[in-house]
Amino acid sequence: MKGEDNKREKIIEAAYQLLAEGGYDQSSTKEIAKRAGVAQGLINYYFQSKSLLLAEVARRETIRYCESFDDMTSFYGKPVNAELIRQLLMLSKNRAMDNPDWFRLRYELAAIGLREGEASGLLKETMDVKRAHLARLVEEVGRLPTELSKPLSSILLSVFEGVGLQKLADPSFDMDGAYAMLGDMLAVYFESLQSKSGGS
Repeated sequence: MKGEDNKREKIIEAAYQLLAEGGYDQSSTKEIAKRAGVAQGLINYYFQSKSLLLAEVARRETIRYCESFDDMTSFYGKPVNAELIRQLLMLSKNRAMDNPDWFRLRYELAAIGLREGEASGLLKETMDVKRAHLARLVEEVGRLPTELSKPLSSILLSVFEGVGLQKLADPSFDMDGAYAMLGDMLAVYFESLQSKSGGS
C-alpha cells in the first residue's frame, strides 16, 4: 500500500512541477508520467482525467499555502494598528513573490474549474479553504466577530488573487504600491471600528 501511495504522490508532484512550468495545455500525461518515473497508465488509474489531477494538485497546494501562514500566530494579541497591518500584508506579499509558480497554478485551476464541470467542485473547495483560513486569521489577529471577518476575508482573497494575477501578467506592475494602499485602507477601517467600540 505504501508503494501505491508513493507512486500517487510522485504523480501529483510531477504534475505540479509541469503544470506550473508550462500550464495545463503544455502538460501531457506522457510528460507527467516521465517526470514522475511511472507508467503512463498509472495516471489514468489514479485519476479519471487530467483536470481532476490538476484539481488535486491545487487542493493540496492550497492547504500547504494556508499552513505556511501559521507563523502569523506571533501577531495574536497585539494591538491592531497601521504597523501591524503593514507587517501582515508584507507576509502575504512575500508569499506571492516567493511562489510565482503556485500563483500560476491557481489561475490554471480557476480556468479549468470554470470550463470543466468535473473540476468545479474542487475549485469551490480550494476557494472555501482560503476564505475560511483568512477569516480565522482576521478573527484572531483583528479580533473581529464572524459577521465581519467573513465578508472581509472574501474581499482580501479577491485583492490578493487579483494583485497576484496583475503581477504575473505584468512584471512591472507596482505590487508594493497596491499593498501599501490596501494597508492604508485597512488601517482606516480598523480605526473606525475601534472608535465605535470606544477604543477597546
